[in-house]
Amino acid sequence: MFLRLKPFLYSLVFLLSLELISFRADLVFLIAVIFFFISLFTGKKLGGRWLFSILPAFFTIFSVALLYLISDFTEQQIFILLAFFMYYLACLGAFRLGEYKGDLTARGMIMAASMATIFFAFTASYGFYLNFLVPLYSLMIVYLVVALLVSYQYFRIINDNKKSVWIYSFLLALIMAELIWTMDFWPFGYLTTGVIALILYYVLWDLAQSYFLNLLSRKRVVANMVFFSVLIILVLLSSKWLPVI
Repeated sequence: MFLRLKPFLYSLVFLLSLELISFRADLVFLIAVIFFFISLFTGKKLGGRWLFSILPAFFTIFSVALLYLISDFTEQQIFILLAFFMYYLACLGAFRLGEYKGDLTARGMIMAASMATIFFAFTASYGFYLNFLVPLYSLMIVYLVVALLVSYQYFRIINDNKKSVWIYSFLLALIMAELIWTMDFWPFGYLTTGVIALILYYVLWDLAQSYFLNLLSRKRVVANMVFFSVLIILVLLSSKWLPVI
């Protein structure tokens, strides 16, 4: 069943919070802080474990940050609706996994919400880095922390070996922090950089997931590398190249 009352009500509060920010930008910090703590308890309440608080909390922070970077009102409303849908997936996935740990559909919901959270985090943080002259090491820390904890949540859902999950999550996060240091030299805006960072993250994430699910093979690795390399090239060719200042 796709519509559940509890996840929907929590998501509705999230929607109203973003709408309030779009009309009262002067309250953005206050609303973000309040709803951050609400999201922490939302994940715990719905999923039964603090593990499920990671996605709602991060998703709240970076949804607000990305909304702050969007100036057009119509685009803001479209973004809010999309964010509401992904937040609901995170809440519904946590709720269903709290009821039944082996729910594969719920795992798919968490996976989709994880990718959305990663994209929002990578894009918003790079946008703030470009617009507000944030130090590069701060950007690398954000990439490291977000990739570490979001990866940890999903890998813990599919694997019970906590030590292995921490190791692979940390390696993935460390690679992403190094990649954003390299990508800082690229002449692209925050949206293009966020998309490319998400693609690179997904390639590494899928390899780790395949390992935990015993699906890792040479054929899968090669197929991923070829497909996502072509995808990155298409993104680069269709993006505006900005001058490096």
